[in-house]
Amino acid sequence: MPYKKRNNKRKVERDRMKLAAIVRRRKMSEKSRPDYQRFRLSSATADIKQYYDVVIIGSGYGASIAASRAARAGQSVCVLEKGKEWLPGDFPENDVGALTEMQMIMAGQAKVFGNSSKLFDVRAGNDVAVLQGCGLGGGSLINASVGLECDERIFEDQVWPAKLREEIRAVGLSEDRERVKSMLRPQEYPSDYPALNKMAAMEVAAKAIVPDVEDLGDILKKAPLYINFKETSKNHVGIPQPACVGCGNCCGGCNTGAKNTLNMNYLPDAKAFGAEIYTKIEVTTLKQEKDKWTIYYISGDQQKSHFDTKELFIHSKTVILGAGSLGSTGILIRSQRLRNLKCSSKLGSRFSTNGDSLNFSYDGQHPINPAGVELENLTENNRPGPSIVGLIDLRKKLGEGVDEGIVLQDGTPPCSSDQAYNFVVNWMEHGEHTTEERMGELKEATHRLTGRGFKNTLCFLSMGHDDSSGKLLLDESSDAVVPHYPDVGNHKNFEKIHKAARAATGGLKGKFIKNPYWGGLVASVRDVKGVITVHPLGGCGMGESGQEGVVNHAGQVFIGDTDDLYPGLYVVDGSIMPRSLGVNPTITISTLAERCMRLMAEQNGWSIDYDSVKMLKPLQKAPPKGIRFTERMVGSLHIPKTKKDANCEFLLTIESSDVSKMLHDDEDHSAAVFGTVSCDAIASSPMTVSGGKFQFLNRSESRVETMEMIYELPINTSGGEEFLFRGVKHVHKDSILEIGLEDTTHLNVSMYRSRRGGVDENGNRQNELELIGNGQLHMRLQDFIKQMLTLEVFNTDVWNEKLRILAAFVWHFIKAMWHIYSPFRTLERHDPMKSKYATRELRMPEPTIQRLVTPDQVEIEVRRFEGGEKGPILLVHGTGVSSNMFYIDTTEQNFIEYLVENKYDVWTLDWRASFLVEASMTQWNVDQAARYDITTAVGYILQKTGHRDIQVLVHCAGAITFFTSLLQGQLKGKIRSIIASQTGPCLVSGKVNDLRSRAHASTFLKRIGIDGLSAYTDVDDGWFDTFLNFVARTNAAIMTETKEHCNNPVCHRITLTYHLLWNHANLNKDTHDKLHQLFGWVNSTVFEHFTESVNMGHVVTADGRDLYMPGLADKENRMGFESYRSQMKLLDIPTLFCSGQDNMCWDPDTSQKSYEVCKEANPQQDYECTILDGYGHLDCFLGKNCHKHVFPKFISFLDRYSSPGRAASVTEGSSNDNNDHRCLRSCGEHDHHIT
Repeated sequence: MPYKKRNNKRKVERDRMKLAAIVRRRKMSEKSRPDYQRFRLSSATADIKQYYDVVIIGSGYGASIAASRAARAGQSVCVLEKGKEWLPGDFPENDVGALTEMQMIMAGQAKVFGNSSKLFDVRAGNDVAVLQGCGLGGGSLINASVGLECDERIFEDQVWPAKLREEIRAVGLSEDRERVKSMLRPQEYPSDYPALNKMAAMEVAAKAIVPDVEDLGDILKKAPLYINFKETSKNHVGIPQPACVGCGNCCGGCNTGAKNTLNMNYLPDAKAFGAEIYTKIEVTTLKQEKDKWTIYYISGDQQKSHFDTKELFIHSKTVILGAGSLGSTGILIRSQRLRNLKCSSKLGSRFSTNGDSLNFSYDGQHPINPAGVELENLTENNRPGPSIVGLIDLRKKLGEGVDEGIVLQDGTPPCSSDQAYNFVVNWMEHGEHTTEERMGELKEATHRLTGRGFKNTLCFLSMGHDDSSGKLLLDESSDAVVPHYPDVGNHKNFEKIHKAARAATGGLKGKFIKNPYWGGLVASVRDVKGVITVHPLGGCGMGESGQEGVVNHAGQVFIGDTDDLYPGLYVVDGSIMPRSLGVNPTITISTLAERCMRLMAEQNGWSIDYDSVKMLKPLQKAPPKGIRFTERMVGSLHIPKTKKDANCEFLLTIESSDVSKMLHDDEDHSAAVFGTVSCDAIASSPMTVSGGKFQFLNRSESRVETMEMIYELPINTSGGEEFLFRGVKHVHKDSILEIGLEDTTHLNVSMYRSRRGGVDENGNRQNELELIGNGQLHMRLQDFIKQMLTLEVFNTDVWNEKLRILAAFVWHFIKAMWHIYSPFRTLERHDPMKSKYATRELRMPEPTIQRLVTPDQVEIEVRRFEGGEKGPILLVHGTGVSSNMFYIDTTEQNFIEYLVENKYDVWTLDWRASFLVEASMTQWNVDQAARYDITTAVGYILQKTGHRDIQVLVHCAGAITFFTSLLQGQLKGKIRSIIASQTGPCLVSGKVNDLRSRAHASTFLKRIGIDGLSAYTDVDDGWFDTFLNFVARTNAAIMTETKEHCNNPVCHRITLTYHLLWNHANLNKDTHDKLHQLFGWVNSTVFEHFTESVNMGHVVTADGRDLYMPGLADKENRMGFESYRSQMKLLDIPTLFCSGQDNMCWDPDTSQKSYEVCKEANPQQDYECTILDGYGHLDCFLGKNCHKHVFPKFISFLDRYSSPGRAASVTEGSSNDNNDHRCLRSCGEHDHHIT
């Protein structure tokens, strides 16, 4: 319909009222504007899987359609977009903002500025410059949203494949076209919207171009626009959209959400049907490998990190290129060069500018509102309307040939370029007069200075045809595709457009300004008629075969110049156009893309569900604020198989999508990881991390007072091999001056080969891991500096919020470092109710429990764990603990489980030293316990089992008491073998305890009223216990190495009582946190007894009499003493003396001297002495790896004497009263009672 001018005042007033209402509603709804953060489509890069049915490269019209249709066909779909995801409200509205969002590449040069994910992508060749959008949604983000169909005669050109031409002639493409329109919803600027100044000017211009036109409506039309003019809370795919306010910023990015960009239709539809969408992913090359494709890409986040980036990859059965003319062509060219992909010799050819041209009517007589307006400044007087509203269609008026037609459209540049626009037309280009009436120089200058000239400027965006003979070439300097189109500006259609625009300017009585790149100042300086195009076409044009085109009529890629096709490789964007279209190409590209997907589905046996409606489900709330950083570490991996060290390094981006949750709520403090691991000994090219996990400064599960940064990285080679890379940074204070620099910059790593194993009960695949090698990586100073520069907060653009989140992240790190390395840590109060430790279900028989009463009326307790026929074996603990030290539930395997696994009948004794029995709170000595507790328990076990002797493992005070019982003559013939842990009949205390013994510290404590010490402490401690905690902590700090320091008050009290009982490195966190359940009270009297024995060097009576080993001190003559020999004969039993090398409670010489004394007295007996390297005292049972390092040594000794002897089989000559010695069969002197 022709545009009808109405000048009556009532109409003007009504239009003002309409616009005022629109603007008012817009301003009122700023606060209630849809929260588009809840409708984000892209996922975190770390979520990319290793394989998809379909990978789609790009997210423009063709790619978005492919994503929607492939997802609706039930395929697993991955969309990879080079740019970022833009939401309404994110786009820049000033020139500085636009400049920061520009990337520019010039032929023969590296990038001038901007990284590859910036919104405005400029590629400048010598003759042609291309401006294209970069972001999720491709060109739809910054185009004018015009859905104008091309001249139907275009498809009669023989350059199109015959099958396409035949289909169009037979049935047309109406079905595919309607599917496009049902998604993009093109519509004209509504008649009930306010009239626009530029449409009135376009009417004048149309009459000036074709003055003899009979019906102006034949050439002056409203353009079909992908714009929403009615507010809707939920569009056809579930996205809320407001009505257009006419701000004119369509080409700079719509900040209201009214524009039907692809992230308002096809892309959310794809996501609703299961497609995964990833942004800031720049695909570089493709490689065909058997029945799949490998897609190589670079992460945009890593690319801007200043590190040398490595290519990552994923695999797919089908690859669909939709990255636009330059993008898709570039990927194929690189793949041809680097990945041996054979493409048509026509690759990069038939490039077209689509006849784009830009001209201006400056300072005419009609007010225009020439540029877009910031939303906050929009009023009824400055509203320009959508970027394009009307068009002058001269495709059939200026010539009959299809290639002679041109189209002129009104153009409104966005507010983000209005200053540059103003400068060009007001000051840079002077233009030419188009009428004989000329204003004076003073008036003209006044118009420039006051801005009237600019306000009355109309931009003409025009399209026509060129000969599509341009080329897209891979520039060696930038490794980017740039256009090459010599003399393109001399094509006759540009002259035709120039002539029409000049005539239109004459009608408006303005000054005509040529396209500066084509005929203005820039062209004059360069002496080249250049062309700027926003509609690049071609590069992968259709053809009948590889000799004529790159793809066939269905978008499938030819193999070289043959008729053969690559299975699973397609192109569906503007690059497949073999010629210019002469209009905005979006509707044509989209229609052909729908057709390609329809044919692809038929070819592959897919069924596209076009009819189902599935709305995109928004997030419950806006995505939380996240943080990411990129890290590089280098080092080596030692591979035992080759006995060589191989270079190893990684480049990882660590990304938390919810930094608050990671720091405060997530116990693992975990974040996702993506990147590469390189090791030439394993793979010749970098391996891709898929589904990696990083744990940030967790409290170590396996080490005490240690924080860990853990890297768990599944990695894949391009050939399909799977590996697992594990790395840990142990943050632990090992020296007083350490500040954590080495701990946080060194990573201990292990590499495993992963093989597919069976399936568990839940149907999950289990992988079998084979260790390849171990090594260490470190961070260099320059890499650390780069890493700090990569720290980035995302999901917010508010700078102070970014600063706050960054500060919280850094503060979390500082607090963790302070907790570990500070010399001024606050003393923690122990709260047993809040102690957090993980336990597991025990893997051993339910015990039978029997309480026994000793002759001196003390109640003790034995527990039996029937694991088999071996034994029986009695386990006797030390003082201040209980039998649960043998069956703790915080390690992978405890000692009783180990014995049961090896078929032993296990008994434990909780004697009067156990905090589980009441007698532990009384005063007692070793003599009493030896005479009554040990003998009562052994007698009961022999009676209950029917055996005449048992095996025993005795620990610390339990061992001292047991040997005392033997030397009292209480156990003659009842003991088959002994394992003595940490002590024996001879006693050598550690240095600190030796000083305590010499000073008779326990006697002193009794005299001042302290009759015992308890390891238990809690938040309700009184002043004395609080003071005791302070003393205990000070003692631990002074008396132990820095690496053994911890902040556990229970551990401090234990160290005060016994001295350090373990190497902290051997305990896991859970055991260390559970110490309050493993230790109790110990009386001073027993320590007085220990003092007497230590000062004598062997066990003596409580009152210091040397009755048990009389004469031991006389080394030269003791074997001549009958009393000594008879006592030592009581120890003529196979015995393994065992001590930790780092035992600080009892010196390892205790075990060594006990062994030597026993061996001297009974040389034919089987005595052994084992010193456990790396272990202390109690960590020989509580240590996390005892089942690997300690228990096997015990079981080896026990198994030699594990065969039981029944009481019924005891012969007369071997009764228990005969004081027989127990020895190995190799002895040869005695009868053996081992069956």
